[in-house]
Amino acid sequence: MTPRLTVVVPVYNVEEYLDACLASLGRQTMRDLEVVMVDDGSTDSSARIARVHADRDSRFRLVQQENAGLGAARNTGVRHARGDHLAFVDSDDVIPDDAYALMLDTLERSGSDFVTGNVHRLKTDGTTEQSPMFRRAMSTTRLTTHVLRDWDLLGDRIACNKVFRRDFWDKHDLAFPEGVLFEDIPVIVPAHFLAGSVDVLSDTVYFWRDRHGSISNKRANRRAVHDRTAAVTTASTFLGRRLAEAAGTPFEGDWAEAKRRYDQSVLAGDLWMFMEALPEGDDDYHQAFLDHANAFADHAAPAALAALPLHLRAKWALIRRRRLPELLDLMAFVRANPDAFQVRGLARRRAAYPVTRTPLPAPATRLRPRDLPLIARVTRAHWEDGRLHLTGYAYVRNLPPGRLQARGKALWLRAGRHRVVPLRVRPVRSREATYSSRQALHRYDRAGFTTVIDPARLSTGRPSTTWKLEMAAVGGLLPRTGPVRMAGLDGLPVHYLGEFRRVGATLSAGRLRLRAENVPSRLVSHQAAPTRDGSLRLVGRLAAAPPTGAEAWAGLRATNWYTKETLDLPISLDGRSFTADLPPAALAEGAEPVEDAGAVRRPQPWGVSLFRADGTASPVAVHPDIESGRYPLGEGRELLVSANSAGNLELRDQPVRPIATELTWPPSGPLTLAGSFPAADDGPRELVLVHGTHGEETVLDAHRDGARFSATLTPEAVHGPGGTLPLAEGNWSMFLRHPGESDPALYTPVHIAPALHTGLPLARHLGGREFLVERRHYDRLQLHSGSSLPPADRGRTQQRALRAAYTVQRERGPLRDAVLYSSFDGRQYSDSPRAVHQELAARDTSLTHLWTVRDQQVDLPPGLTPVALWSAEWYEALARSRHIVTNTQLPEWFERAEGQHVVQTWHGTPLKRIGRDLAGSPAADPRYIAALPQRSAQWSLLVSPNRFSTPILRHAFGYTGPVLESGYPRNDLLFGPDRAERAAEVRARLGIPADRTVVLYAPTWREDRPKRGGRYALDLPLDPARAAAELGDSHLLLVRRHYLVGGSVPGGDDVRDVSRYPDVADLLLVSDVLVTDYSSLLFDFAQTGRPMLFHTWDLDHYRDTLRGFYFDFESSAPGPLLTDAEEVIAALRDPKAATAGHREAYDAFRARFCDLDDGTAAAHVVDALLAATPHASAGRSATRTAAFTGEPA
Repeated sequence: MTPRLTVVVPVYNVEEYLDACLASLGRQTMRDLEVVMVDDGSTDSSARIARVHADRDSRFRLVQQENAGLGAARNTGVRHARGDHLAFVDSDDVIPDDAYALMLDTLERSGSDFVTGNVHRLKTDGTTEQSPMFRRAMSTTRLTTHVLRDWDLLGDRIACNKVFRRDFWDKHDLAFPEGVLFEDIPVIVPAHFLAGSVDVLSDTVYFWRDRHGSISNKRANRRAVHDRTAAVTTASTFLGRRLAEAAGTPFEGDWAEAKRRYDQSVLAGDLWMFMEALPEGDDDYHQAFLDHANAFADHAAPAALAALPLHLRAKWALIRRRRLPELLDLMAFVRANPDAFQVRGLARRRAAYPVTRTPLPAPATRLRPRDLPLIARVTRAHWEDGRLHLTGYAYVRNLPPGRLQARGKALWLRAGRHRVVPLRVRPVRSREATYSSRQALHRYDRAGFTTVIDPARLSTGRPSTTWKLEMAAVGGLLPRTGPVRMAGLDGLPVHYLGEFRRVGATLSAGRLRLRAENVPSRLVSHQAAPTRDGSLRLVGRLAAAPPTGAEAWAGLRATNWYTKETLDLPISLDGRSFTADLPPAALAEGAEPVEDAGAVRRPQPWGVSLFRADGTASPVAVHPDIESGRYPLGEGRELLVSANSAGNLELRDQPVRPIATELTWPPSGPLTLAGSFPAADDGPRELVLVHGTHGEETVLDAHRDGARFSATLTPEAVHGPGGTLPLAEGNWSMFLRHPGESDPALYTPVHIAPALHTGLPLARHLGGREFLVERRHYDRLQLHSGSSLPPADRGRTQQRALRAAYTVQRERGPLRDAVLYSSFDGRQYSDSPRAVHQELAARDTSLTHLWTVRDQQVDLPPGLTPVALWSAEWYEALARSRHIVTNTQLPEWFERAEGQHVVQTWHGTPLKRIGRDLAGSPAADPRYIAALPQRSAQWSLLVSPNRFSTPILRHAFGYTGPVLESGYPRNDLLFGPDRAERAAEVRARLGIPADRTVVLYAPTWREDRPKRGGRYALDLPLDPARAAAELGDSHLLLVRRHYLVGGSVPGGDDVRDVSRYPDVADLLLVSDVLVTDYSSLLFDFAQTGRPMLFHTWDLDHYRDTLRGFYFDFESSAPGPLLTDAEEVIAALRDPKAATAGHREAYDAFRARFCDLDDGTAAAHVVDALLAATPHASAGRSATRTAAFTGEPA
């Protein structure tokens, strides 16, 4: 019997993913299918896995062949296919269970030649997200469409999200090219044009796995650019033939447009991808790209190049002339300065880039109106004394206004085509205009403006009028007009002009609108109804006497915003007053269902309107003076009666939430918030502030008094393990939680009552930065911590000026007798730079000590002067300090001044590969690797922790200067004569009881788990709370995240998050056992001789794919390698017994990697540093002689 569908699955060395792929095919709800698995000469266990599926399910057939590539394997599968329809699946991907049922049913209804559907990316953590490649093409479902009518389908170029009719496939002799990469394009692009019609589904039909090393992730190699160019050339040639065949026919224009659009997509997409890889590639790749890119451009439609955006026209002009160095410079410039260029000429304006040596041809730089748009933004809006005050900026991009043009702004409100209200504009300075432009070429400081709108001018005599805010500005004698935009409306509440008249702001695609309207009714009060069912009584008032007939008010209607369920309530009228009773149980019937057992239903908002007998409805308005109401629903939920962001009545069925009803912040005092929180559990709570970008948490005490809560905080001085520091820059959301709770899903967000909305945002300038209390998502409370940099130092333009000033200061000098220290790019007072500072400070020198501090997040001891990273003072210190001591890379543009001495201590003995040794691995950053020889040339001296590390550090960084083999200064305190006293101080600071076994859990970071803000995901396969619970009162866990990892640590009474503790060396001192994976801390902790356990749960992936090691870690590890958490917990019960069998390996490890540490490393480094400037030498020197290798720089 002929199956409805054949699914072809080429298989080659995918043992890690194949079972999941085949299992998803076996789960298809459309059962009438066959799966032809083509083993393309796999050398791993893939064929065996495929055979298991074939033996278990008769619908699966295995075909085996010698390795010939993906295209050949697919063609083999087609030859063995028996189905009426064809589909293709890559063997590392997954198919949703109902995908083929949906696609085949669609084809049966439409009669199209094939169906294509949406694609989501399957991420490494198991979550899925929309694939950007398909977002636009698959945004809506369209049946019987065609690429000539739907140009977005030009972006749909893969085979695996489609089902083809077999007769269509055979009719056109479709086959994949063999022995090449990117074999989909030469088949799928022509198929779109050959089809009579195509069906498009917005439903997800394919999960495309993100996988390091897959074909689609490889860019900077010659074969990839060759094969991609060949693929797109085949498709372009096909369109060229069709255009030639259509010459002189009515279809010539369609095919000309098709070829232009396709060629343009190649120039802007397919080949752009390889252009972006140029900085990663070597000379051979550069030449291959230029050859193949020009070969395609030679035959591309001329209109395709002309239609490209400006920056791509400029880049292709350089490609066509093979001006590679300028192309690379232009690419770097555009990345750092998006949409920025200089403007030349007046009558015929042209773009000019400061990095091109000779002018580009006119067609490549000709400016169009869209290249010089008006940028108009409102940055602050608030009501004051009944009038709306707006502050913002407006400029013509790339034509910054001069002194006179800054006054040439006009602002108006427009309603319809002819009704215009001009507004008075006052020019002001706006640094924000410059640093929010994200470029360093122009200053827009003169672009600022303010205006005041009197709402009385918005009356038109109509019940409702929407006004658009529009603006005109002049730059370079060029006038531009356009809409004024705004990022959000959370700071702008609805303003009432009378009982039934109001003005509200809305955004349409970011464009600011003001809506002046009459409202037919408003809420007067709410209270519990005197009924047995606990109903809520709503009392309102009409703007006019109730109408009769079809327009008569028939009742109140509540509509669930999510489910669209409605609940109609009768009303009783008394003149212009109305009353309705709502049984709370009725809302539960229309609520959104909860699919997962034990899950908490999200808040269910119900909008409330008066509806007429004819079915029309009008929302019920709520004045700000109407207090919100809270009515218990049971089971930890409540019904909140409040206004929504539009100023209309909303009933919200939600978990009980804290609502702030009081907020005070005196100019010189703490911020205090208080409000209601009638939770069934009246136990204690903590106020937790969660950073919106990287998930960092700050925990403070909150007080409960019955149904009330309160909390006090000083955001400029928050006490924590790292000292007393201000909140880091960014947005901090506020939550209440039970003490010790660590699951963010169980935190309760703090809301703010509508009556307080008009008082926000509330700003304070404290400790050198601005703090703002504001609201987000209408009623969520948020605290914003501003930049610690002075306003004059912010933004790319000013940073460019500071860098130029640095160059002048470096060249002119003079150097001053100062040491500039940096630990982890200003994040800590720690590590070897700290030890070097303490050693230098103990000697009698005349040196000034400066410490690089990022975002005021370092608490420094007396005698050190903080220097803010990226500030003018930091640039000057970098240029003029005689000595620099750092444990990370300095900026790429840094150059040593004459007589300047740079000591690079680095920050760990290398177990995992680093620097240039990562080339070709998924963790490699080719641009960083290419710059390493230049960066290492910045150093005068490299400190090596042991003899093993010296050759590795030299090669990894491309360093040729002298190396000081001294041991690590950061480990000196482990040998200090006062280490027992210091350990006692650290234990007291952390509150560690003397009788506890202290476990330090310190895993490293994973490069393949990136998060926002330059941080990485927190991987804790060992659950600290669970481990502490199983180990009992005898153990205490200290958990330390890598400094690049964000998130929160699951806590408890016996778990301490010490991620913000200043120096990990103190933690090593007090820890009885270390649990890590591949962190370089293992080399430092080995100095103590104490037990180490290695939770190597992803060893194969980390060693073989992600990073790789410098030595055989499994055979030489100074402790057991444990794969699951149960083993780790069992070993922690008696770590000495668990590690007893590794004593010999431990001793060998210490002999190999701890050969130089004896407590004098910092002294050796200081001796070398002072020897570079003999006049500064003073004080004691080290007693052991450290070894130098190489010649002084």
